[in-house]
Amino acid sequence: SRSGSGCARSLAPPQVWGSSVHAIRICPICSIRPCVAMDSEPQTSYQACNPLGLLSHEGGSRRARRGAVAVGTLVATATVGAIVWASSTTSGETVPASPQAASLESENARLRAQLGKLKEENHDLEEQIAKMPHATTLATEDFADMTVVGEWVTVEYDWESTEQREKAVADKSFIVENNAITGLKVCGPKVAAKCTEQRIFATVPRWRTGVWSTLNEVVTNSTGHQVLRPWPSLEENDPKDCSKMQYVQSMEIDSQGVMWVVDVGRKYFASADPADVDNTCPPKMVLIDVSTGKVVDTYVFPNEVAPYTGSFLNDIVIDEANQVGYISSTGNNVTDLGSLVVYDRRNKGSRRFQDRSTQYNDIGDRIIIHGEDYTDKLHMPSDGIALSPDGSKLYYSPIGNFDLFSVDTSVLRDASKSDKEVAAAVRHIGQKRSNSDGMTMGSNGVLYFGGLTTNSLYSWDPAAGPLSSTKTVVQDDYRLWWIDTFAWANDGSVWVTTNRLNKYFFGGMDFSGASGPNFRIVRIEVGTDSYMSQGGAEEVA
Repeated sequence: SRSGSGCARSLAPPQVWGSSVHAIRICPICSIRPCVAMDSEPQTSYQACNPLGLLSHEGGSRRARRGAVAVGTLVATATVGAIVWASSTTSGETVPASPQAASLESENARLRAQLGKLKEENHDLEEQIAKMPHATTLATEDFADMTVVGEWVTVEYDWESTEQREKAVADKSFIVENNAITGLKVCGPKVAAKCTEQRIFATVPRWRTGVWSTLNEVVTNSTGHQVLRPWPSLEENDPKDCSKMQYVQSMEIDSQGVMWVVDVGRKYFASADPADVDNTCPPKMVLIDVSTGKVVDTYVFPNEVAPYTGSFLNDIVIDEANQVGYISSTGNNVTDLGSLVVYDRRNKGSRRFQDRSTQYNDIGDRIIIHGEDYTDKLHMPSDGIALSPDGSKLYYSPIGNFDLFSVDTSVLRDASKSDKEVAAAVRHIGQKRSNSDGMTMGSNGVLYFGGLTTNSLYSWDPAAGPLSSTKTVVQDDYRLWWIDTFAWANDGSVWVTTNRLNKYFFGGMDFSGASGPNFRIVRIEVGTDSYMSQGGAEEVA
């Protein structure tokens, strides 16, 4: 009984509702109420409890924590409380736990055991979800239509014969698990008149040894399977000849049907064996006529623009009017901590810009991808890059945090301007909803980028509001797992590659097929065309 009151504690049995467990015992005479707390350790006293029996301390309330796993209609939710006993005297002093604390602790232990069981069930559900066929998008009418154009558990090439493949496997010029699809471009009549039919091109980075061909065309082989055919030829993809393409991360196709191919030069720098790293060949720009497959021009970047031992020329956008290519360099050692590289086709020159905005900065963003924390693994600088339709602004961002920047291109492409002068033209736009890999802009001036932590495609219209007004175009946990590179077919849709690169780089990529395809090409309806579709340029000799 309460001191001085003669009140006997009359306890009602605990109440249980559905899948949530709430044990609230109330003394009907004294209105003394135990608290349902969500703390991991039992609490013996608090100032007061709110009318619902949930913990209230110093005037504030603490909501029950809920753990949930949800994909489609598969949902598991658990709310488990730890029971404590508390009461208040008329003077507001805290009263110690009652003698019945032992039985309450026993109930608390039971509920903890139930919480552990529910956690195990959630884990089982997550495993089941991972093994489900991922053929559906979350059913939300506001989401854009999405079509899988191609998907692969493992990368496969268009081999001349079974013997050719067997020999490549035997001499390790083809190591299946080292091949991943990243770069993507589409060329059809709406992109360039020279492309009389729609063609799809994809790249396989030579991050590791055993990549048969780095630049390829997606074709259907004699068995009806989509495979990669070395393009323009296997000879042009020879990793032992520096005059050929060594490692292509990305490319772009202009309105004249010329593919601007960024050759990283360096190879195998993601290999587990440091001895594999090959810095023999310099980075270069290779221009190829898509209709003929002939190389029309080659430009080798000087060491001071793209350091031969550290640059990682990654993504490219083209200003056709000025015949300039803007390239992100996701440098990965002290010789290149991240930069923007400008290639001037007309003047056959280039320049480099770097400052804090192009480099990795730890600003506290947490990077959680499919439940795993990659914050300390993705210390990567500038990667995604996009150009406004009028060519006046270049947008770029790192992989390592959520920042988004822009720079005035009139200053950036002016070789006479110093880095300090270019830096003065840089603007910090804000923070995106997630870090992203590639990005692009449509002819409508809208920026599109992936969400690596959310498996989403986002859009932001700079003319419509701040970055916080970003919209979700579509979300899919598996088909949009790590959106990498963007492409346009000028058919009202944006094309993307997705490739689970977190698993490729840090372990866990399943090449058995049990977890579904690892690499996809996906087309998403967005109602706009390429940033380059507003007007082309005269053909350059």
